[in-house]
Amino acid sequence: MQLPTVENKLSEFDARLSRIEGITEQIATRLTSLEQKVELGFSETRQTARTYFRWLIGILISTQLTTLITLGTLILVKLG
Repeated sequence: MQLPTVENKLSEFDARLSRIEGITEQIATRLTSLEQKVELGFSETRQTARTYFRWLIGILISTQLTTLITLGTLILVKLG
């Protein structure tokens, strides 16, 4: 049985370290891609929420104005 040499062990270690470095770079790339997708999703959600909020405020204001006009008309008719 032949004992492993230091050169063989260093060669194996270097190969394993290179593989780990490659995996680490791939993880970093994937995380960056994921961060970009999440940020894009949040920005789209914020934009959609803004749009719905504006519609909601517009509907509430128009409803309140309609109520005030109706009450004012009823008061004028009752007084007249």
